[in-house]
Amino acid sequence: MKTIIQPEKNKRHIFLRQGIVYSKQPVKDGTVRDLHLSLLTPVGHRTKDANANPCVVWVCGGGWRGGRERHAEMLPELNYVAEAGYIVAAVEYRVIGEAVFPAQINDVLTAIRYLKRHAEEYHIDPERIGIMGSSAGGHLTLLAANNDGQFDTAEYSEVDSMVRCAVDFYGIADIERIFAFNVNALKNGTARRVQDPSQFGESLLLGDLPVNIPETARKAGPVNGISEKTCPVLVMHGDDDHVVNIEQSELYYEAMKNMGRDIPYYVLHGADHGSDEFFQGEVQDIVLAFLQENL
Repeated sequence: MKTIIQPEKNKRHIFLRQGIVYSKQPVKDGTVRDLHLSLLTPVGHRTKDANANPCVVWVCGGGWRGGRERHAEMLPELNYVAEAGYIVAAVEYRVIGEAVFPAQINDVLTAIRYLKRHAEEYHIDPERIGIMGSSAGGHLTLLAANNDGQFDTAEYSEVDSMVRCAVDFYGIADIERIFAFNVNALKNGTARRVQDPSQFGESLLLGDLPVNIPETARKAGPVNGISEKTCPVLVMHGDDDHVVNIEQSELYYEAMKNMGRDIPYYVLHGADHGSDEFFQGEVQDIVLAFLQENL
């Protein structure tokens, strides 16, 4: 049976672009490797619309270990952002074992500048770029949100790495405090994961115990870099998080308030680290409303 229909066009056609090399960087084994980004975009070979779109940079978590092969694994869950009209750019960064801090935030900011430098090619509005990340990716997101330029490199220096807004899901705000929390958990017998402080993620990130290099540890804590340049930030954290204690987001929220910045902060009751609560429509609506207001 032949049927002619004329569907109403109320949904965007989303394309995935993978394998885009945005930088080449040295790693610990002495080699240089490609750093990639992947795009979810409403602009593809079947799309005639050439308008510039706002862009949201996604930074994955995984204890600073996920920024390689896993950098784009959350893109299916971020399709709602692309359908709302944003280009989503998932960026790869050097992981612990390849390079120590600040290489990770160096890479994220380089990716932002790359996107601005190639904005016309990817149909991005370079003045409307935000950033979003979870866990360790939330940590890097909060560092980027400070917009202070201290972690910029010379690559693509003709453009800046400023972001207009940031969304942090259960990220680390204070490296020194989370290290102390994990050490206390070890002493109290409540530690669920690593039993050796030298193998804590924050120690591997810095290349030493944070207590041994306090200046670097402080510099790596986004809460210590908050200023008038810090962009609007949305924070979400579960109150049953067994990986990154909610104290991290409480610290960040209070620090922003002390700077006169009453940011939106949502506590997800009963939610654990990256649990299903974060992927529900109610949360997505909050994120989209924030992006719409600030991008």
